Amino acid sequence: MTEHQPSSPEEARWIAALDLLVGTGVFRIEAREDEERLPSLWSRLRQLADDAESPDATEVASLLSRVASFIARPDDWAQPYEPMVALQEGRSTIPNDLTEEELSILGNITPVLPDTMLRVRVADVLAVCSSGRERMKWYEIELDALCDQPGKATTRPRETDAWDRALLVARRHGAVFDEHLDRLVSALTGFVFSANVSEHPGAVADLLVKHNLARSDATDIAERLRELAAEFSKSNLDACRAYRRRAAQWFDIAKDLDQANIERLAIVRSYIAEAETLDAHAEAGSHARSGHLYEQALKTLRLIPRRRREALGVGNLTADLARRIRSSGAATLGMMGVFESDPVDLADLRAASRSKVSGKEPLAALREFIDLASFASYEADHKQAEELIQEHPLQSLFSNTHFSHDGRVIHRSSGRGGEPIYGEDPSVWRQMIQIYEFRISLTVQGALAPAWVALSNDHRLSVGDFLQLTQQSSIVPSDRERLFAQALYYGYDGDFITAAQLLAPQLEHLVRLHLRNAGQSTTTIDERGIENEIGLSALMTRDSTTEIFGPNLAYEIRALFCGPIGPNLRNQYAHGLSNDSAVGSVEALYCWWFMLRLVFVTFWNHMHDAQTADNHEPAERSPAEPNAAS
Repeated sequence: MTEHQPSSPEEARWIAALDLLVGTGVFRIEAREDEERLPSLWSRLRQLADDAESPDATEVASLLSRVASFIARPDDWAQPYEPMVALQEGRSTIPNDLTEEELSILGNITPVLPDTMLRVRVADVLAVCSSGRERMKWYEIELDALCDQPGKATTRPRETDAWDRALLVARRHGAVFDEHLDRLVSALTGFVFSANVSEHPGAVADLLVKHNLARSDATDIAERLRELAAEFSKSNLDACRAYRRRAAQWFDIAKDLDQANIERLAIVRSYIAEAETLDAHAEAGSHARSGHLYEQALKTLRLIPRRRREALGVGNLTADLARRIRSSGAATLGMMGVFESDPVDLADLRAASRSKVSGKEPLAALREFIDLASFASYEADHKQAEELIQEHPLQSLFSNTHFSHDGRVIHRSSGRGGEPIYGEDPSVWRQMIQIYEFRISLTVQGALAPAWVALSNDHRLSVGDFLQLTQQSSIVPSDRERLFAQALYYGYDGDFITAAQLLAPQLEHLVRLHLRNAGQSTTTIDERGIENEIGLSALMTRDSTTEIFGPNLAYEIRALFCGPIGPNLRNQYAHGLSNDSAVGSVEALYCWWFMLRLVFVTFWNHMHDAQTADNHEPAERSPAEPNAAS
């Protein structure tokens, strides 16, 4: 029985109902190793609602199970919870569905809920559904529950979400909750210092970075993370590098740039040593793997300023790594065609695409989503364009004038035999673009859009899940991992236009980066000595881009991002030429999927390399197991 003294008959009634539930043992002090606290509690409460001893106990069990079912969105202040299930036919409960009577019941029992994390969740839901002083009261109960809970902070994903939300609440309200914020930070930093590697303290350190907290302890946290990295130095190279990366980040926060660069250089040397070991054995597939490792090394090395590289004695290492990348087959990008899908009957395309991603673990479902379509085939589109021109030769003889959506003349292309576009006869290129635009429209509407709905309904991935993906993908520059992760999350969350507007300029940067890796200049110097970057469309006119990226990927970049014929997304987004029609456009969704596929393929190759898979267990939870999304 609870010791809390009810202040009214109504409160006593519902506390008595809660006591009946407590007597069944439904509330465990600790979740088992194989379960997540709130999801397992949701399941037990749901079952108990059918067998409760009284109607009131049934009501309380049902209500608490619904609140436990909410999926947290810690990065969304306005809508912090979404339904567990959302289908075309309907969805499960969200906070706004709760009635005044149900909120009153929750308010009566919240102070005496025996499960701390459930009390935190219910108090936060009550705060979201109230206003003014009432809202602040529930926020205070939420923060007190976390601050006062026995034991240590936890890195179970859904419980980490609760800490994430609590930090956001405390920071958003400033001085009102300063004391609570200090207590939360103290608990989290204490966990980082005391937890062993099996408890994943790195995830808590990441949470402190995210909220810009514990800066006064930055040096001590960095040293602790360095110690944790050393524990993995022989057993798990990826985990070791992950903790070194965190240590470098915290040394940066502490303004100890020399130590930060020492950690980054250690990461670089670890990648090189592993790659050299693979090259020495020269087994099948090892060169592709070593190419990935050299790219990761170069990606990390670029975080060290050039002047400091010289001081560390690695001033020439950038050029050496670029050479190694080229000799290893450099083109991680050229390996993008690793997934091939079987042909699917067009009439069944939507159903087949939904079926492919449904009922699978998050990473497997995401892999199937990526595999719903392949990158464009230059050879196939070129052949089809030539065949169409042969069937209808007159249309290729005349020049064409191309207009923007607002009526401006943006391009005039010659007829057959005119000035080439990307090395192609202008009439052939025009026809190829028409084929390409038709194909992406069909792909999005017939496969990607319905599959995305099924995928995002089944799995609630967070920004952190996508950050794990971008950090493990060698194609993403180290200083843009969070930007890529945020953009990919926007698309996954349905905001495709924001995702596309962030990702299109990053595609241009990736092209420049890989051209420079191949020894190509991407700038010009004018008569005043000012160095300017060459634009994407101009870069893609070079024959070398086809050699570096392969004919298919080079063709798709030109067709999708360069112009002026075709979607021309780079200029549309960079110069503010998009209007409202772009918000729900197939081009925006396809751009997001295209960039997700670029990132995911290098991630997948890294995580599933047969030569080294046993040595690459992640240091923290990865997108393969985003339990918050299950």
